[in-house]
Amino acid sequence: MRRRGGRTALALVAVASAAALAEVASDPAQAVTRSPTHRAGPDRAPRAASPWAVAPMASPPQQGAATGQATGTARAGTLAPLAMAGSTARIATGRQVTSSCVPGPLPTTTTTPTGTTTTTTPTTTTTTTGTATLPPGATGEPASSSTTSSTGTTAVPTTGTSSSTTTTSLAPPVLTSTPTTTVPAPAPAPTAYYLFESDGYVLAYGAATYHGSTASTHLPRVVSAAVTPDGGGYCLATAAGDVYHFGDAHYYGSPVHHAGLAPVVAIAGTPDGGGYWLVTSTGSVLNYGDAEFCGSEVHTPLKSPVVAFAPTPDGGGYWLVTASGTVYNFGDALHFGSMGRAAPRGAVVAFAPTANGKGYWLVTAQGGVFNYGAAEFFGSATRLHFPGTIVGIAPTADSKGYWLATSTGRVFHFGDAHYAGSLLYSPPARPVTVTAIVRGVKPVVQREQPPFPAGKFGYDVSSYQCAKGSPGEVQKGMPTTAGVNVIQVAGWLDSSANPCLAAEAQWASSAAGSLSSAYSLYLFLNSPADAPASLRQSAEGPAGSCGTLSGGSALRCAAYNYGYNGAEDALTYADAEGVSSKLWWLDIENAQLSQNNYSDLPLSYWSRSKALNDATIQGAIDALRHAGLTVGIYSTSLQYAAIAGEYTPKGPPLPLWVAGVPWTSPPYSEKGLYRPSVLTSWCAGSARYPGTRSLDVFAGGVPWLLQETPGAEPSPYGLDPDYSC
Repeated sequence: MRRRGGRTALALVAVASAAALAEVASDPAQAVTRSPTHRAGPDRAPRAASPWAVAPMASPPQQGAATGQATGTARAGTLAPLAMAGSTARIATGRQVTSSCVPGPLPTTTTTPTGTTTTTTPTTTTTTTGTATLPPGATGEPASSSTTSSTGTTAVPTTGTSSSTTTTSLAPPVLTSTPTTTVPAPAPAPTAYYLFESDGYVLAYGAATYHGSTASTHLPRVVSAAVTPDGGGYCLATAAGDVYHFGDAHYYGSPVHHAGLAPVVAIAGTPDGGGYWLVTSTGSVLNYGDAEFCGSEVHTPLKSPVVAFAPTPDGGGYWLVTASGTVYNFGDALHFGSMGRAAPRGAVVAFAPTANGKGYWLVTAQGGVFNYGAAEFFGSATRLHFPGTIVGIAPTADSKGYWLATSTGRVFHFGDAHYAGSLLYSPPARPVTVTAIVRGVKPVVQREQPPFPAGKFGYDVSSYQCAKGSPGEVQKGMPTTAGVNVIQVAGWLDSSANPCLAAEAQWASSAAGSLSSAYSLYLFLNSPADAPASLRQSAEGPAGSCGTLSGGSALRCAAYNYGYNGAEDALTYADAEGVSSKLWWLDIENAQLSQNNYSDLPLSYWSRSKALNDATIQGAIDALRHAGLTVGIYSTSLQYAAIAGEYTPKGPPLPLWVAGVPWTSPPYSEKGLYRPSVLTSWCAGSARYPGTRSLDVFAGGVPWLLQETPGAEPSPYGLDPDYSC
């Protein structure tokens, strides 16, 4: 899986597995969506061109540009620094830990060994006493008279059985003659939750939506998951650090290429879905996208491994939790207590904060639930009999209840959490395990959809397809039918307009027949050269007058203006030719970078500076978006990373036109090729290039179009075949 910010929404919920604890099943009596099992294909693997050599679609014939070869690594996240200068964060032991985040205020209540907290009127006094009785039906099964144990209102609980008795004293009401209006209570959030299995299966219950899984791909163990704020997708993380994304979740990086990294135990997303954190068992915190680094415990000699992680509601801090129940807080995360040395029987395996971040729960493998701060105790599973162990907790949206999940897929519900199904009646075969339960959200936001129908083959054409001797016409022998087509507008940002653009648009319209969107357009992107044409185009623009600046500021100004002005010029040319499309692609290829801050056309399309390349890309995107157009990127994840690094362009997620995918039959006629159904995983963003660990997605985008880049076999009509997702 690959692939942004206000901080007002509830943070993505992530529940980490403490160790490899679990097994999965399914409940046939409940509405559950389970990922399909993929049958093995032919013995022959899909053939695909190297992702380092995409089709040279856009370079003008007179310049003879080559795709070039380059060395580099697959797109991987940058390991966050483990110590950063800045403010401090208060943790459980009272030590001060260096952090880059501003610390939150100290708790307005204090937690003492007696479990008593005092505030101003109204006054709430919480006292630890006796045992608590489960609400009827709290386990998801018939009502039971079983009693349960363990709250955590004390900083150092000494037993596993306690409950919370709350007494509230209110000031006398003041009588007035002002009429009162009863405000209706908001509708309760729909019941929705997911179970995630170690083999990559994803099971959706209630209003939760299934978006895909990594099942049957023989990947490293899935240990944690995070759901996007709008419920439209989720990310899965493996112990090796792989990140797989589905639906509207995006990929922002991973640490799979960092040798010696301890096992990953948790993933959690930012409140706006624009990034995520990965956490290892030794306390390393790796941040991607807009996730902030606020500190870690990697340099602390921990007595037990980190097993859980959760961010604060605004994403400005987070908690780390160890198996012994020690809670470490960073940034604006507050500390309300931890088990420390007095951990009860069984290791802590899960942690979850309340919706407002003013409390949290710790959960043990035996089902003990310990509540701190404003978190309320609604019941536990310590007196219930179940196979396996507890592996996770998922609070409801209002924090007035929670679900607990077992390693065999049973789900217990407490408070206002409602039961929607479990794996009670069909536990899976070992060694598969359930590793996480995560509250889902009923999707309310639909992402933008492609303008062309899915499952269609077509072609992309450029100035290479102009008739020789008659540049305003299209060459003979073009296909008479094509379901999806892409046409080049210009070969470089400052020159090489396609002379047969209008003729190719007429061909595409005829070949598409009755399809509503006959074609989209693309523009070849490159860095400015140290030449008069490039200098003129980059001197003035939205970034300012670059001649008034110096050093790096002048270079960044010129790079952005060059991209913006070049895209505007291409749009002007297309308008003059009477050609238009609501969808434009930016062709970003050739990872053979120049030796300086300028391109070296036709050998090197891009400068050696990824930051300058990013500015050019963003400039072109902004110009086309300013014209009201949808903008996508054509590249491979390997080439894009070599050119632009980990850059995710600003604005909504970009459509992707992914090059270098396997050849299929059709459109190729060679025997032994896979059927087009193999392209499903490429459209889902979960495929890998042969011989690499790099997924096919990049730039935080979503695949809309695939290109079966020609290689050893001749392509149909001498064109690049494309497939719509």
